[in-house]
Amino acid sequence: MASNMDCVDFDALEERAREKLPPPSFAFCATGADDEITAVENVTAWRKLRLRPRMLRDIVKVDTSVTLLGDRVATPIMVAPTGRHHLFHPEGERASARGAAAAGALFVMSTSGATLLEDVAKERGKERGAAPQWFQLYMQPDRAATGALLDRCVKAGFKALVLTVDQPVPGWSPRAARSPVIASPNVRSVNMVGQPIAKTAYDPDRKGLAMFPTNFGDLEWLVKRANMPVVVKGVLRGDDAKRCVDCGVKGIMVSNHGGRHIDTTVTTAEVISEIVDAIGKTAEIYVDGGIRRGTDIVKALALGARAVLVGRPPLWGLSIDGAAGVQAVMEHLQDEMVRAMRLCGAASLAALTPDLVAK
Repeated sequence: MASNMDCVDFDALEERAREKLPPPSFAFCATGADDEITAVENVTAWRKLRLRPRMLRDIVKVDTSVTLLGDRVATPIMVAPTGRHHLFHPEGERASARGAAAAGALFVMSTSGATLLEDVAKERGKERGAAPQWFQLYMQPDRAATGALLDRCVKAGFKALVLTVDQPVPGWSPRAARSPVIASPNVRSVNMVGQPIAKTAYDPDRKGLAMFPTNFGDLEWLVKRANMPVVVKGVLRGDDAKRCVDCGVKGIMVSNHGGRHIDTTVTTAEVISEIVDAIGKTAEIYVDGGIRRGTDIVKALALGARAVLVGRPPLWGLSIDGAAGVQAVMEHLQDEMVRAMRLCGAASLAALTPDLVAK
């Protein structure tokens, strides 16, 4: 897959992934919860927003660099934490991390990967001055074991911890249930306590099981224990965002988990402004969910996000062409974003202000 992918290639990418992958792998990537309403509306919500471009601005040189929790990165587009990359490519998370690094994009590693976090850390690509990596955590009840995992993350050079809070119990996906991923004893969640056999959230054994019932007390403990900045992922309300910040959180990821666990929630495009209003500049704000175009990214940043995350598209690229496929997806989105910035009269991310999006 060439990195000069055009928008038609990108639109066809998901279909190419469907043709190449075993049906359970594709279903795991594509599915949403229940009727998949939120999963679909996440995408259409960004598309419904309308841009109000500025004209006659100097846009010859465009700077897309941004600081994320103190680290300067070349692009505000991050790879979202998604599990089970071995379902899409034999190299799993290692290939994804390598592709993100090659594109200069920050990579967020999922707890539910089947690759040791130390092995993913090796793919950071220091010689290229590549972006840092963050680690996404599902908090298990055993605090001593969680603490040991946090220490490993610090030692391996992860720069921030992303706590997912919107999946205390798994959702349910009829599509994934009809085409289930069969658990294999030799594929394990190697970074979780006890290295359990890797199952998906939609495994029938997990129906109704409160696996990660994290509360604000747990969050306060984590902020004190983590030895790195903590970001909370899965917030859709201003009051929740403010309370997280009051607990010492440095970043909020506005997310509904790609519509994968509770259906008919608000879309992230709808609520980002509420969260910006609630916490202002007291913490960084990021958003994911349905971002498929450079114009989507421009809208998200204009509405107050410091960066965006993409989940499914890098997995499509990974399934087609490994690390090079991930790199191509991230570079394609970057190219589209720069073009949209220029056409909106914005030469820097600071110039992406709310007035660019129609009320």
